[in-house]
Amino acid sequence: MRVQFESRNASLRTQAGLQNIALKFAGPDLQYFSKDYVPQNLQMAYGGQSAAFHPVFPQVFYPAASLLTVGIQNLGATALTEVVLYFRGVKLFYPGSVQAYTYPSQFSILDYRYPISPDAPYGVQNLLTTDSRRLQPFTVKPDADFVLRALQAGPSYSPFALEVFITLRDQDQKPYSNRPVHFEVLCGPSGGTYQSGVSGTIGAVGTGNSAPGILYPEIYVPKSHQLFYDITRNDAGFGGAATIPNFPITLIGAKVFTR
Repeated sequence: MRVQFESRNASLRTQAGLQNIALKFAGPDLQYFSKDYVPQNLQMAYGGQSAAFHPVFPQVFYPAASLLTVGIQNLGATALTEVVLYFRGVKLFYPGSVQAYTYPSQFSILDYRYPISPDAPYGVQNLLTTDSRRLQPFTVKPDADFVLRALQAGPSYSPFALEVFITLRDQDQKPYSNRPVHFEVLCGPSGGTYQSGVSGTIGAVGTGNSAPGILYPEIYVPKSHQLFYDITRNDAGFGGAATIPNFPITLIGAKVFTR
């Protein structure tokens, strides 16, 4: 989960009030899994800031057209802006209804990184404070398949990115999410601080570029096939925000060779 960064503390990347959220949610039978609202700073690392999600075990199955009901409380004294809850999981399709690529019967793998840099033909350059780029392509090299397991994105230093969102799409341009996902939630954070108590902040130790966003399940992309992504930035209202000369993205996973 996340709230919008504070405009007055933009350079600190503070999500003030995130520690004051309490939640409860229900299964498809509308029965809640907790008696009362649970403060999320007791469940999620760093209060859920910057992609620090809370695993749900055992998993909860929601049939098609069923409801995921959530109760949310703000236990703090100030209003929260743009509260977003992210639920990570999988869609389940009947066999044969969608194209499902997977590993060959015999294979070997090589850990591999695909950087999408501004030097590449389709890297994102000069991302304005209010900007949108649609259907940016990524093509797997023809020598091997690629299994995508994690992502990293965004500049680590000034000029910084704040309200930037990414929609990852398959080769048919169908999205992997029902709406754009904040880049630090999808790809792992560039950096940040956690609002601690009523004043002061602490560094979000354990987050950052050393902790990339984890994709579950992994995405298998055959050689010479493509993925697409949209990127949207809305930082015009933040002090210190400026045009980002480049917005690098790194796809982390493994090459898969047929044997």
